[in-house]
Amino acid sequence: MSRLETGRMVRRLSLLAILALIGSTVFSASSLAASGGKDRFHASASDEGEGAEASELHDLQHFDEVAEANPVVGAAALFSQCRFTPFNGATNIYPGLAANEHDVIKGDTLSTFADGTQCYNPQNEQNLVINPTNRNNIVTSSNDYRYDFGACWAYVSTNGGATWTDVVMPGWTNITGAKGQFVKTGCGGDPVMAFAPDGTLYFAALTYNVDKFPRQMSGVAVGVSKDGGLHWSAPKMVSFNAAGNFFYDKEWIGVGNDGTVFLTWTKFYQGPKGLGYIKSPIVMASSKNQGTSWSSVKEVSDAAHPYNQGSQVAMAPNGDLYVSYEGASPSTGYNTDAVVVARSTNGGTSFTNAEVARAFDDLDCYPIQLPGGQGRQTLSGEQFRLPLNPSLAIDPTTGTLAIGWADNEGVGSCGNGGTTFTDGPTSNQVKVVTSNDGTHWTLHRITSSGPDKAIVAVGANAGTIAVGYYTRDYATAANDPLCEAKLRDAATGTITVLSTQNVCLDWALKTSTDGGATWSSQKRISSHSSNPYILFSGSFIGDYEGTAVDDQGKVFTVWTDFRGNPGVTSPNQDTLVGTIPAH
Repeated sequence: MSRLETGRMVRRLSLLAILALIGSTVFSASSLAASGGKDRFHASASDEGEGAEASELHDLQHFDEVAEANPVVGAAALFSQCRFTPFNGATNIYPGLAANEHDVIKGDTLSTFADGTQCYNPQNEQNLVINPTNRNNIVTSSNDYRYDFGACWAYVSTNGGATWTDVVMPGWTNITGAKGQFVKTGCGGDPVMAFAPDGTLYFAALTYNVDKFPRQMSGVAVGVSKDGGLHWSAPKMVSFNAAGNFFYDKEWIGVGNDGTVFLTWTKFYQGPKGLGYIKSPIVMASSKNQGTSWSSVKEVSDAAHPYNQGSQVAMAPNGDLYVSYEGASPSTGYNTDAVVVARSTNGGTSFTNAEVARAFDDLDCYPIQLPGGQGRQTLSGEQFRLPLNPSLAIDPTTGTLAIGWADNEGVGSCGNGGTTFTDGPTSNQVKVVTSNDGTHWTLHRITSSGPDKAIVAVGANAGTIAVGYYTRDYATAANDPLCEAKLRDAATGTITVLSTQNVCLDWALKTSTDGGATWSSQKRISSHSSNPYILFSGSFIGDYEGTAVDDQGKVFTVWTDFRGNPGVTSPNQDTLVGTIPAH
């Protein structure tokens, strides 16, 4: 779950306020002025050492309460728009889903706010994987809020995405039979999946509590399925720390050609008393016996890059292992960020790290969220925190590597060394770097139209690279009542429009069949634009999404949509899977 904090220290708040305000992973370094010895990437914890990752899985009401306590103007504050007419209770706000769209959430549940309004519980943050032994077996997952503090879920299709089964995984939470350390830590989010060559499926997630230092616990864990995601083992703890001064964040899982499982994550060191972050290396553990036991933890990032976040891991057909991540660059005194690739030619025993592209998410590249948010960077007119989060894919047939992200290079003050974004609006665009050997990289700017793009997800197989992303290209009309940000007076309940600017988003996709040299026209995957202010007062829509390509070149992509399931539920955050045919 993955963005930015301001340079000001988070004020000391009660646990509920911390949970409501901080949210989850602070993904970018660019939120804090560089100070040499301080980590500009921050994890999901306050200065008191309270793990706040759970806020994304906590009571939705807290986000609106914090927003109301921090009005944008006068007594008017941002709020979750699912709570007011016409969104509240209406199931026909949007047209029905198109034939290529599939809502994977079955039996969604309602959450009740203090004023009696009800909103369907959200699902967000997903990757998507295809069984290499059975292309009809497609699986995704999400932060699913249907149980208290969330539960780990898998959404499984055995017929190529036509229909889906929702599966609650056992042993992660008390309600699902947790034992040992999981009784206190539960399922903490950042769900990620990976298939092994033999069809074994692995699920990784964070696990933690929200106690203050020194009682804070943080871990990463993995569950295993032998039948494509329909049944799961109890989770196995990969690494666990109860000293209170470490917080594990943003894990990712991949499986090598020989079945070795690799788990990477960010290890935030909060100092000897848990009072402030010192460094955040990318680390890794591996398993050679299908997750039964795990190796010791080793660092992947090098000494030159002590401040990092957002790793992803995958193996090339020749056995080279790659880990991509965002790191603060030593070349600028850690004032700017880079997409970094760690490469291992000996199965992860040692790595060579190299910066492969500049990432333009500096302090002066984006506006900051309005009051009631989390002090993170966002897009003009939007409120959701904006992760850069490089997305890695390796084509198992050609060996081509592709890493995608979106940034705001060349817009307004971006990249000029300032501390505040000026001369907007933002125009975030998608970039991809590709390589055939892991050492020589080519940069491709694959979008250029003015409206923003965000949260990139890359997949590759059968000679096709597919890149999914949010876009504002199709939501341009002003004064669209479904696409406005609105304010609510905490005392009177009066609703007012913050701006007539269109804030709706769509999910779109581009493909390349020549290693990234040329790209298709943009394909709109979502059939209707929708409003991201629907839940969390607009401040959180998830930090990553997923795209995958099967062995015949057919593309599947998953995203957090804000329509809910039209005709079944009122608007909320739902996990949708879209398809485009093979070339």
